[in-house]
Amino acid sequence: MHINRSIPAAATLLLLLGSTSAFAVDASAFADRLKAVAAKQNVKLSYDNATSEGDNVVLKNVAVNNDGEASKIGDITFEGVSGSTEEGWTVKRVPISDVDVTEKDTHTTITGISVEGVQLVGTNAADVPAAMKFSDFYFDKATVGELNVEEKGKQIFNLSDVSIANTIGGDGTFSSDVDLGTFTANFANGDPEAAKTMHDIGYDTLTGTVGGSASWDPQKGVLNLDPFEIDVENAGNLSFSYGMSGYTPAFIESMKQMQAQMSSGPEGKQAAGMAMMGLMSQLSLNSADLAYTDDSLADKLLTYYAQQNGQTKEQLVDQLTGMMPVFLGYLQNPDFEKQVSDAVTTFLKDPQSLSISIEPGQPVPAMQIMGAAMGAPQTLPQVLSMSVSANSADDEGEDGDEGDTAN
Repeated sequence: MHINRSIPAAATLLLLLGSTSAFAVDASAFADRLKAVAAKQNVKLSYDNATSEGDNVVLKNVAVNNDGEASKIGDITFEGVSGSTEEGWTVKRVPISDVDVTEKDTHTTITGISVEGVQLVGTNAADVPAAMKFSDFYFDKATVGELNVEEKGKQIFNLSDVSIANTIGGDGTFSSDVDLGTFTANFANGDPEAAKTMHDIGYDTLTGTVGGSASWDPQKGVLNLDPFEIDVENAGNLSFSYGMSGYTPAFIESMKQMQAQMSSGPEGKQAAGMAMMGLMSQLSLNSADLAYTDDSLADKLLTYYAQQNGQTKEQLVDQLTGMMPVFLGYLQNPDFEKQVSDAVTTFLKDPQSLSISIEPGQPVPAMQIMGAAMGAPQTLPQVLSMSVSANSADDEGEDGDEGDTAN
C-alpha cells in the first residue's frame, strides 16, 4: 500500500500555522484599548494600522494630538504583549525610534528611548492599585540614552542617562525615582552676548545632575517629595522637599470631575471655581524645605556684579545687606524680618548654605494657609513654623550663634 507522505507534512504545516495564529496577540483589540487609555489623559492617538507579529504589536505611522498640538512619532513596536481588554494588557518593552530634527540652525537628536513593564488596566479588572486606577496606565521604567542639541554644528546642550523607575508596593503605596541624568550646557557655542556674560562670571560650561524621589500612600493620602535636587559642578546644589496629606483617591477623582466640568464651558468654570475651595480644604501641608549649598557660584556672582558696579565685593555685600530691612519691611513682622536679614547677611558675607524650612508640629490645613496669606500675611511664619538658616547643614542656630537662624 502506498502512503502519500505529503499528507502528514501538509497536516503538520497547517497545525503549526494554526498554533501561530492561536498564540498571536489581538493587535486591533490592544490598539483600541491603548487609544481609549490615551483619550482618558486628553491625548488623541492615531495610527494607520495595527498588526501582530507573534506576541509583538506594531502600530504604523503613529501620531498623537495633545491640546491641539500634533506630533508624528512613526512606527512603534510593542514587545511581549499579552492580556485582553477586559482583564488588562501588559507589555514587556516599547523601544521608541530615535528622534532627529533640524529646525533652521538647530539640530536635535534623542536616542536610546524605551519604556518597560507597561500595563493598561482592563475594563473589568478588579483590585486595581490606586496609582493605576485614575489613568488606567502604568510603567515600571522609562529611559532616554541621550539628548543632544547643536547650534550651527556646535553642541550647546547635552543630556544623558535619563531614567524614571516606578514601584507599587503590596500595600498599594506608589514610589517613583527620577534621574534626569547628567547635563552639560556649553555657553561658548551659544549666543555670543550670553556667552560673554557667562565667561565673565566664570562659566564657559555648566555640568550637573538632576533627580529626586517621590512616594504616595493612597490609604493615608500622604504625598512626599524627598528631595528633588539640582547639583551643578563648581556652582552649587539646590534641593526641594515637601510632604502633604489629604491627597486621597477620592480627592483625585473629584479633581478629575472638576476638570471635566471646567472644560464644559464658562458656567462650568464658574461652578468649578467654587468647588475648588472645597477641594483645597481637604489638603494639609506637613512640611517643606528649600535648601541651597554653595560651591563658588555665590562668590562668582558677587564678584561679577561688584565689577559691573565699579565696587569691591565687600562694598556690594554691605550695600545689599543695608537694603535688607527695606526689602523685608512689607512682611510687617519685625522679629521675622530681623531673623531673615541676619541669615541672609551671614550667607552673603561667607557663602556656604542657606535654607528655608517649614516644620509645623502638626499638618497645617491649606485653607488656614490661604486665610493667613490673604488676611494677615505677617502671621504666616508662625502659622507655618517657618525657619531660615544660614551656613548650617543641620540648623546650627540651635547652638545660640545669633544671626545664623530665623525661626
